[in-house]
Amino acid sequence: MKYIYAFMVACFLSVAGAEKVDLAILNIDGVGPSVLTQVKQSEGVDWWIEVGEKLLVASSVNGHQDLPGGVVLESTLSAVDIDQLAFHVLGHCDHSETDKILHDKLNVVYAGQPTRIVNIAAVHDKSQLLQHDAILPFEKNKVLSYQIKNREFKKQQFGSSQVQGLVDQVSQNRWYSQVEYLAGFDRMLEVDLETTGQWLEEQFNALGLVTSRVSLHSHYRGFNVLGFKQGSTRADDWYVVGAHLDSRNATWNDNLPSPGAEDNASGCSGVLEMANVITQYDTEASIVFMCFIEEESGLLGSKDVVTQLTTDGDINKVQAMLNLDMISYRAPDMNTAVVGTNSAQYQSLANTVATNGNLYTDLDWQVNLNMCCTDFVSFSAADIPAVTTNQPNISSYFGYHSTQDLAVNLDPVLGSSIVKANLATLIDRVGVDFTSSDLIFADGYELP
Repeated sequence: MKYIYAFMVACFLSVAGAEKVDLAILNIDGVGPSVLTQVKQSEGVDWWIEVGEKLLVASSVNGHQDLPGGVVLESTLSAVDIDQLAFHVLGHCDHSETDKILHDKLNVVYAGQPTRIVNIAAVHDKSQLLQHDAILPFEKNKVLSYQIKNREFKKQQFGSSQVQGLVDQVSQNRWYSQVEYLAGFDRMLEVDLETTGQWLEEQFNALGLVTSRVSLHSHYRGFNVLGFKQGSTRADDWYVVGAHLDSRNATWNDNLPSPGAEDNASGCSGVLEMANVITQYDTEASIVFMCFIEEESGLLGSKDVVTQLTTDGDINKVQAMLNLDMISYRAPDMNTAVVGTNSAQYQSLANTVATNGNLYTDLDWQVNLNMCCTDFVSFSAADIPAVTTNQPNISSYFGYHSTQDLAVNLDPVLGSSIVKANLATLIDRVGVDFTSSDLIFADGYELP
């Protein structure tokens, strides 16, 4: 059946050589893969951009037809100059001069999450801007991110009761208490990074993990903390769960607080919470829990860990890496989590995290194949399947890289749900003996 939409007016104009177009913004929330394909392939649809639960559509045809089931026209964008467009991946920034361009000189055409469409006409050096990892050149018929429920996968539609039993042990209260503890330190300072690093070692040791430190440069503040759980039958298959421990304020001012509750006590506490649960069980494969330093300085800590693994001859043992970074600020009226990677070859792992998220949490899960700028990149650069998970509102979080990044701003339900999706994915990979638990941490916990 042909769907030709009245709201897609004959819209291609030529003004001073520029191609301008009106874009219809369609809500495709949960319509399913069949309906979504039908819309994209409808007569009169010239091209489209998919951004999570929205589809932006350009058409050169007038007409009247109903939209297919569940699709809703929300609004239109008029006379968009597509010759000046680019895609901006919302993510972690370093406040460099190039990042200043990202914040100050990009005219937002469509404020999508986690990728927005921007007009870069005001940017003088566009070639420099396009070299930034967070900027992608504009393409028609581009999937920027997608809802997992709008894709077809061959995974069971109902979760495993055994896996459910483990993810149910994730404790919101314990996770939040760990965040509060870490956010009580300025983890930009040497003394506080040392203190929190030692505390993490103590937590890992108490869970029976073998701990170690990696710090390849004496001028770095703090050290990378590693906790190793050896597998029973596949000991040389390693799965990494990581997050960065360090924090910062906007000006790198040692005299101002840098609590870093969301960025990234939330993720580091998530790593510890996954360890709290799964260390109660025997696993076939090995797990390495890691909290990195110097992420805010350019992923230096995780790069060092990859270098050390390579030097020790262990890098080929690493089968996959799950990263957690900024997982618990809930923007108003949002119930979304994003998992992504920077390579299509690791899309399957991202899909698995998102599918597990749909099975074991109440969040709406989206996948982004254009993620950048956090520690999973260090592992994907070493040809290791690696993904990162976050809440979708990173750059818009009011406490981002500020003295106001406090635990009180965070949502334990969102944070613990993201932990659950990653824990379920880890369980999928490492081969858990569900009969081996003593449930020693099921009823309580203590913090200093």
